[in-house]
Amino acid sequence: MKRVFYIGLLIMAFVGTANFAFAQEEAKPEETGWKKGAGIGLDLSQLVQINPKQGAGQNTLGLGGAINFFANKKDGRIAWDNLGVFQFGIQRLGSGLIAQGSGDVKVPFQKAIDELRFNSKIGYQAKEGSKLYYAADFSFMSQLTPTYVGNENFPGNYLTELDNTTLAAKLFAPATITLSLGLDYKVSDKLSIFFSPLGSKFIIVADDNIAALNIHGNPVGENVFKALGALARINYVNKFAGDKVGYTTSMSLFSNYLKEPQNIDVDWANEFSFQIFKGLSAALTMNVFYDHDVQVQVSDFSKIGGVSGVGRRVSLTEQFLLKYTKEF
Repeated sequence: MKRVFYIGLLIMAFVGTANFAFAQEEAKPEETGWKKGAGIGLDLSQLVQINPKQGAGQNTLGLGGAINFFANKKDGRIAWDNLGVFQFGIQRLGSGLIAQGSGDVKVPFQKAIDELRFNSKIGYQAKEGSKLYYAADFSFMSQLTPTYVGNENFPGNYLTELDNTTLAAKLFAPATITLSLGLDYKVSDKLSIFFSPLGSKFIIVADDNIAALNIHGNPVGENVFKALGALARINYVNKFAGDKVGYTTSMSLFSNYLKEPQNIDVDWANEFSFQIFKGLSAALTMNVFYDHDVQVQVSDFSKIGGVSGVGRRVSLTEQFLLKYTKEF
């Protein structure tokens, strides 16, 4: 419980600092109605060699991208913010013939990234002109396509089933859902801080075979992990250098009252962007994830496939994109 108290102190200190930082901004009339926008980013790497020189390497093909959208509405004292993000990527090394292992199986595409996120927060203003809202927050995270863990001949994660591979994940297996009631402090149109002293978290593994692996945080023999605790979520977006450079971040912290509340779950998504010309930008996404109840793949660059088992670790994800965005 002490850790939850410290989180509350940290949030109050952050609120105070941010409030001072934005205090000198001129007051602007609040916009009403919907404000919507979307962006799509592409990540492509490709190399073809025919009769390559010795030591020249091998063919590569990587395809990836990210799609995000937001829809925010202000109607009187009601504020409703929605954000969705989907990141996906696949890759293949070799010519597509037998570049790894033995037999007559072609080299399949490996999965590079597959993550689907959605967050919705609705609040009612405490009083006219106040920055404080009574709010409810909902978040969802899963993936769209199945993931198969490879074998000795084909180490890695794959989109398609091979011999002696294991289905490790798919849509809703797992899916992480949080639902919380609390207070949302809208410091400015750039920064908001939500805190709930009473929030729920569920990890759903809607596949019995995947649930039996016990790698997604679900209890042994069960398909759902349930938690009740405190949730803090900080959202910040801003542009600098004449709107040429942008930064967007969202951090959520969760402490489970029912089990080891001192272990804080962290989900922190960041995007840095640089505008090339209007609508088109280069974007770098960096995500940090830690859940004490969820085992992740342990990176070991001395191993084939770069993975050595599973365990509790901080998970880092980075993706570089060329991105087109549009507000409407």
